[in-house]
Amino acid sequence: MTIRRLFALLAVLGLVAAGCSGDRGEDESGGVSDESTESTASAVAAGDFGDLTGVCGPNEGGGEVSGDPAETQGITADSITVGTVADPGFEGRPGLNQELFDAGTAFVEWCNAAGGINGKEVVLNLRDAAVTEYQPVLEQSCQEDFGIVGSGAVQDNFWPSTGAECGLIDVAGFSVTPEKAGSAGDDPIATRSVQPVPNPLNEFPVGAASILNDEFPDAGANTGILYADLDTLITQAARTTEAYESLGMNVVYESTYNLLGEANWAPFAAAVQENGVTFLTFVGEGANLALFQQALDEIGYDVEVTLQDANFYDQSYIDAAGAAAEGTYVRNAFWPLEEAADNPATQQYIEHVEAVDGKVALLGAQAWSAWLLFAQAARDCDLDGDLTRTCVLDGAASVTEWTGGGLHAPTNPAENRGPDCTLVLQVQDGAFVRHAPTDGEYDCDPAYVVQLEGDYAVG
Repeated sequence: MTIRRLFALLAVLGLVAAGCSGDRGEDESGGVSDESTESTASAVAAGDFGDLTGVCGPNEGGGEVSGDPAETQGITADSITVGTVADPGFEGRPGLNQELFDAGTAFVEWCNAAGGINGKEVVLNLRDAAVTEYQPVLEQSCQEDFGIVGSGAVQDNFWPSTGAECGLIDVAGFSVTPEKAGSAGDDPIATRSVQPVPNPLNEFPVGAASILNDEFPDAGANTGILYADLDTLITQAARTTEAYESLGMNVVYESTYNLLGEANWAPFAAAVQENGVTFLTFVGEGANLALFQQALDEIGYDVEVTLQDANFYDQSYIDAAGAAAEGTYVRNAFWPLEEAADNPATQQYIEHVEAVDGKVALLGAQAWSAWLLFAQAARDCDLDGDLTRTCVLDGAASVTEWTGGGLHAPTNPAENRGPDCTLVLQVQDGAFVRHAPTDGEYDCDPAYVVQLEGDYAVG
């Protein structure tokens, strides 16, 4: 893998993951206190999560299936062995997506304490791909695991030729590349991969942009899009442009920037001002947006609406940008971590991850959703006396409405379609707060997902 492609994939991790990687941080959540989580824990039955009941628990019937080892690898009379693949060992960014490992560790500890999956202990293999070792760790999983659950890795374009080819099944935390994320309508049975929160290449969520267009009706007439000069991010920018134009917005300024950042962002700020940009989207990472917004501040130019994808839901972005981040909007399809006290599923997720000293973040919540979908399907198959890869894959791939017990807006894993619900967060006084809807719910509308006509395959 070339360094250029590597940084491209790192840059779009948050863009293609619907939940994305906002970190709750130590003091910024404004959400769950120890007292509130303790009261929630005491009120929830073991093995229940959010609005899901009996996800984990003691044996209630069924039993182990003997037969084709290719269908039951990793299954014994009293255990299920699965793997989680992520990249925290990558030297270029230590801890990359550590929250996936932490979510898996916390889920397994919680589930086994409740009795396991229909009485079977879950045995977890944490498989660190460190970005460049995806194929080798997946090949090891091919020899040992029943499937992989809650995973997310930069080089997942090798899934079809490695994981699917060897017979593994995958209930993904998130998928990065087109080869794995696929398109809306793809059959999870054929790909052997189910996404609880899909991010298909041929659809685009426009709910947040629609809400802000209604609130600021003139801003979209002068839209600007900045993106890094790399194929993957160019594709994301082109998808954004088509989606915005479908709403009647007019893109008056587009520009690429150096993937690794610019030594001087002043020329970009000046160009935005010269083109009268009033609605801005920056495709990339928070550190670069922070510097660009500081450059805008230095010339005294205020963009009326800055709307960012969910990967900017990260306190580190606010910390880097300082006052320049104020007013920035971020779209989200997960219940805000800051409002965990109002949502039992989010509160439980935080509690269980903190119990293992793990990192609380939206990608972790997304991985937890994957674990719930897998465990539910495996439980049902075991109760039917058919705990096989085919049964679990079929079960997970048959779910047409999924919220992860209430962690996120409804999705359609069966048809590989993401949510048509959204909420908008805004940076206010150095923190993320709900902007819309204001009633403590999501704003849902089928029109909030647009079908894209462009050919966005990334070579």
